[in-house]
Amino acid sequence: MAYVLADNIISPLGETSEENYLAVKAGKSGIHAYAKGSHGIPDGFVASLMSLDFEELVINSAKKAIGASHVDVAHEKVVLILSSTKGAIERLGKVDDEDIELGTLAERIAQQLGILTKPFVVCNACISGLSALILASRLLSAEKYDYAVVCGCDCPDRFIVSGFQSLKALSTEPCRPFDIERFGLNLGEAVATIVLAKNAPRLDGECVWQIGHGFVRNDAFHISAPSKTSEGLYQALSQTMLGVDKSWLAFVNAHGTATLFNDQMESIAIQRAGLSEIPTDALKGYFGHTLGAAGVLETILSMKAVDDHTIIGTLGYEELGVSGKVNVSAENRPTDKKTFVKMLSGFGGCNATMLASKSSATFREEKPSIKAFVITHRVSISTKGVIVDGTPLSIEQGGNGLLTNIYKQKIGEYPKYYKMDGLCRLGFVASELLLQAEGNVRFKECYDRAIVLFNRSSSIFSDKKFLESIQNKENYFPSPSVFVYTLPNIVTGEIAIRNHYHGETSFYILPSKDERQMNEVLETMFMDTQSKSVLTGWIDYEDGEHFEADLMLIEI
Repeated sequence: MAYVLADNIISPLGETSEENYLAVKAGKSGIHAYAKGSHGIPDGFVASLMSLDFEELVINSAKKAIGASHVDVAHEKVVLILSSTKGAIERLGKVDDEDIELGTLAERIAQQLGILTKPFVVCNACISGLSALILASRLLSAEKYDYAVVCGCDCPDRFIVSGFQSLKALSTEPCRPFDIERFGLNLGEAVATIVLAKNAPRLDGECVWQIGHGFVRNDAFHISAPSKTSEGLYQALSQTMLGVDKSWLAFVNAHGTATLFNDQMESIAIQRAGLSEIPTDALKGYFGHTLGAAGVLETILSMKAVDDHTIIGTLGYEELGVSGKVNVSAENRPTDKKTFVKMLSGFGGCNATMLASKSSATFREEKPSIKAFVITHRVSISTKGVIVDGTPLSIEQGGNGLLTNIYKQKIGEYPKYYKMDGLCRLGFVASELLLQAEGNVRFKECYDRAIVLFNRSSSIFSDKKFLESIQNKENYFPSPSVFVYTLPNIVTGEIAIRNHYHGETSFYILPSKDERQMNEVLETMFMDTQSKSVLTGWIDYEDGEHFEADLMLIEI
């Protein structure tokens, strides 16, 4: 659990949280049509963009929130957590790769803000913002830090827009969440920051916002399509609602992308969780899908709405178009409740839910128990060779490269391997060797094993490959099969699908391989009491000559 001290949103609708909330309450939207050729994209599209510099945008928002919080960030107990899917990806090919690595960017941003500690970057597809808030809550509850500055941002331009166009996911008109006539999502550009504290501030008895009960679960179904049964989201939502009386809820703030399958899946999860009568709202009609900012931005706006005794209407909604029973309205509605649930889902099969409340009685009273973990098995793979539990593994040389040789000689019979990008192939073969060493029964539904991976270069190999498909105007053909692998967390989804793991799946980017930072995350993983073991470690793939996997199984 953590306490909210201050926040900020910068979007096409305003430069403060208050400006954005008032615009949304009035029914205003930043979404509009862009003509053919805009942003170097041949086809027109509908979005909500500002075309600002990623780094400057993050610094601007974070400074405003920090100033309002009155926290002295030049302290070893303050941490920056940045959530983003692609960061400054639009500069790829124009500057050195290292300059736009998310870990490097976060480090520069932290320095500009005066934060002394090393930052964390959460790169967990569309749930990144909510994952970042969950990480912050855990780190603060575990007393690793006293304050956390959580900032979510993405700046969609040619790279991201063309990628979503290739997936046929974009609507040619303003999006319509949960509506029978919905045709897809709109992309949005925004930055949102929340400053969190370990302890409640003294406000003369007035309650402050708290966040907690955050959970991440995987569908273990498909890397780019949600589960038809909403298994991952239902499992996360069920954990968040444990011990919570649903009558306390003002609303459920859904992901609500307005794609056919996402909204359908969310409706099933809400119904399965017994929350059909609770009002559900979605904010994508005002901002579009802001990717790494979505979880932070939509949490802030939901807090503002509850403070204003309002349930924001779902812009674009007219008639229910999902089979699950959900209580959606296009109109603003009154509420006197003080609590809401936030939900997000994303590529790689990941789903996140979190509770936010201004009532101190809402949260379970728990003193987190941080226990040391033990490593049960370990696998290392690099161009130098393969080591399993300290013993070198003999791999016959062939013309297919080391990873494919490992696959053919030690794994086999999983043709999907050949569709994967380099990062996923590396993670797949390393995890297979690791699980073979463990020797347990495999391929049955598992809810108590998490997957948490770290790296430095994100998905740089696939990023460059996708960029090649859109650079030449005469040969412009953005590839959907490549674009989906420009999200590094897809490797966690591939492992979850292979092994039927429904536990937490998360991907973090660090400035460098730092075991202390990694351990801070891993030591808090078991605060999710359903997690009994974690498949974790470092996995970095720049190209076929530069890669490293150092994976392990840990237990408490």
